[in-house]
Amino acid sequence: MSHSPAPAPFRDIALAHAVRLLEEAGALDDAGEMTLAHARKNTEQERILERARLLGARLGLLADWQRLRGALWLAAGLTVLLAYGLAGGLLARALGNGQTINAALAFVAVLGVPLLTLVVWLLWALGAALFSKGAAPWSLGQFMLGLAARLPWLHGPHSMNLLRGVHAVLRDNRLGLWLFGAITHALWALAFSLMLVTLLVLFSFQAYQLTWETTILDTRFFERFLEITGWLPKALGFTVPDSVAVNGAANAVNGSSPPSLSIALWLLASTLLYGLLPRLLALAVCGAMWFRRSGRLRLDTRDPYFRQLAARFSAMAPATVVDEEHAAPREPGRLFRQPAPGQPVPRVLIGFELPVEMAWPPAELAALAEQTHAISGTMTERLQLLTGLASAPPAKALIVCSAAASPDRGAERFLRQVCAEVAGCALLPLASKDPSQDKPERWADWLATTELKAVSCCTTSEEAQKWLEAPHGG
Repeated sequence: MSHSPAPAPFRDIALAHAVRLLEEAGALDDAGEMTLAHARKNTEQERILERARLLGARLGLLADWQRLRGALWLAAGLTVLLAYGLAGGLLARALGNGQTINAALAFVAVLGVPLLTLVVWLLWALGAALFSKGAAPWSLGQFMLGLAARLPWLHGPHSMNLLRGVHAVLRDNRLGLWLFGAITHALWALAFSLMLVTLLVLFSFQAYQLTWETTILDTRFFERFLEITGWLPKALGFTVPDSVAVNGAANAVNGSSPPSLSIALWLLASTLLYGLLPRLLALAVCGAMWFRRSGRLRLDTRDPYFRQLAARFSAMAPATVVDEEHAAPREPGRLFRQPAPGQPVPRVLIGFELPVEMAWPPAELAALAEQTHAISGTMTERLQLLTGLASAPPAKALIVCSAAASPDRGAERFLRQVCAEVAGCALLPLASKDPSQDKPERWADWLATTELKAVSCCTTSEEAQKWLEAPHGG
């Protein structure tokens, strides 16, 4: 039974994606890292991540990661100031210094933008839950991460690749909503804490005339507004102006003294209950989801790039004994890749270690194949073939070998690697110039003893043509 790979650290998966982005411009010289990763680790995922760590240390990615972590703290401070400015800027402008202030306008100035962004996030989170999407809307968290990667004095040569690697991990594991949400809610919570302190200081040491003044609205509008916004503070024991105070405050411009104390306490309670508290609750939810899911991070080895690396590591595996008496047991599992429903299955013709004098490719077989390859035995040829098969839709592969040759451990390893990347495979031991040396039955017997029974063994070119022409699965 196959087992799922063990969870992996977030940083290591992000490094693997960053290295992938670097290699889009050209393959890296990684022979030493491949050898060390293969020797140190045992599983496919662990080896790919170890290679990324080793390359990251050599290329400076690890240093840039540390630099990015430091930049995040500075970016967080700048983002808090932005959030504080969004929520408190209008308030500071409205409060001024000792002037008459509309209490409803102050309420909107403090809570309008934060409540709007919170509603947008909640709707997005609901949509993500219903449609199984993990993408996040634009938020202060995304702004902070992007700012950290772009700060001039803390910007490393690979910062942007690391940033894109982080986004790739979040996308593959559907974590962007929760991570950016946690950062955003934490920043807003800190901003509201600063805002509460600011309001307390201003209301404590300056005199404000808090009113409900208006030119076109009547007092019933403010009474209804106060009834809705004051319900929760009043239920929790906070002081809220009553209807008489509202009417009195609305007439303050006519010379009466407004009840500014009760209105100020209502504004402080609203900032706490409608601003800070929802952000703390949302932060707790996002934090819980992040810690729950981040402990189960895995590399998406279905990606063609990582499949290519897995094929390279597989090719470095030591040879196994394949004779019938000492054949090593193989973990049961699916031999071939499964094509998507309705997906066309191309045909590939592969010549494996054929004698120089044997004509290649056979015309009657090449006419049926979309691709032909000749493998003489070098590692570079094998890797190029496996990479092409891994990055393309699953194909039917016909492997042509010499009937005079004998199957060995190298042939078995190559056949298994090809089978892992194709939808179906067949073997054709082709007759050589000296028929007395041909023993095609050896290949059929060998397939049966190496648990490769799913690989068809064609005895003639005509049989191989029929296999190629037959629809996959037919």
